[in-house]
Amino acid sequence: LDIGPIKNIREKYFGDTIQFWGDLMSHPNYDDFWKARNPRPHLKNVKPAVLTVGGFFDAEDSFGPFGVYRAIETQNPPSTQNRLLMGPWSHGQWSGGVANNMGNMHWGFNTAEKYKELEGKFFRHYLKDEGAMDIAEATIFISGENKWHDFATWPPQNVETKSLYFQPSGGLSFSKPTSTAGYREYVSDPANPVPYTEDVHLGRTTAYMTDDQRFADRRPDVAVYQTVVLEEDVTLTGPLTADLWVSTTGTDADYVVKLIDVFPDSAKTPPGKNINVPFSGYQMLVRGEVMRGRFRNSYEKPEPFVPGKTTRVKFVIPDVAHTFKKGHRIMVQVQNSWFPLVDRNPQKFVNIYECSESDFQKATQRIFHNSTYPSSVQVTVLKK
Repeated sequence: LDIGPIKNIREKYFGDTIQFWGDLMSHPNYDDFWKARNPRPHLKNVKPAVLTVGGFFDAEDSFGPFGVYRAIETQNPPSTQNRLLMGPWSHGQWSGGVANNMGNMHWGFNTAEKYKELEGKFFRHYLKDEGAMDIAEATIFISGENKWHDFATWPPQNVETKSLYFQPSGGLSFSKPTSTAGYREYVSDPANPVPYTEDVHLGRTTAYMTDDQRFADRRPDVAVYQTVVLEEDVTLTGPLTADLWVSTTGTDADYVVKLIDVFPDSAKTPPGKNINVPFSGYQMLVRGEVMRGRFRNSYEKPEPFVPGKTTRVKFVIPDVAHTFKKGHRIMVQVQNSWFPLVDRNPQKFVNIYECSESDFQKATQRIFHNSTYPSSVQVTVLKK
């Protein structure tokens, strides 16, 4: 926070030593600079067999593996050998030898063994012509259940698309709200942003991807919605879509949406594990994503908000594969900062990479949850 506006980073720390930082600051929108760095349009006429590997809890790039897999799948003939392996991993954790856990979440076994197994099969078959190619189209680890699954497609076909609607009094339900009025209102202050973790670290960790979110639940500038206690397991597979109806007294705003697994009060901390937080009521982050509101309709042509006008902010969130167990709850948190993972939005429609401290302002945010403006998160529920 002492740095102030993001433009000060170059002056205080980088000087002229990192040209790429200057390039980033010079291209705030999705222009030719960024289009030239998008590999997906070029993934055509792929001849070699491909096994794309990634982690659901990859803090650096949970989007990329799915983007690569889908680009190859949709831009090449069906005969192209294209497979996906996604585990409960941070960036590169699959190849580190041991992947028993992600932060406080312990899987019960070394999940990296699956990568070794499939990598061996893949290269032996395609490079040495040894062994059958019996790797599934998509090999997916479903957290919560903590088991590997093979799917003929990704996302799976045996799913039902449903929406989790925000309800009055902080409820969350698959039923659309019936009330004709209702919203959550709070003040978002860039000088007091919502942090990404409760702890103080020497540097950003990867473990925050499954961190306990109770610290955010307690803040007045975070809108919290949760289901009743689940009477049966609910497994979500594939991408999510945040569909928010909002208003702001500013002319720009960030919207962070977090999908969270709320453990029951009876949950016990795994024995013998170095975990310094009670699992009773633990709020496990399953997926979080941010949309800079100015890009809600186009990354190429940003648009300001009209102060006080109810506006739709809809965006896709990278894929999940997670089972919310019977006795747990599903929670969604909505906030307007995620500091310092995301640079602060001044909540004023200016070039954020060039703005000054005087451009930062408080704004009153509203998240609507009524029959006219039914905010929700669209999910795909895996059928039994």
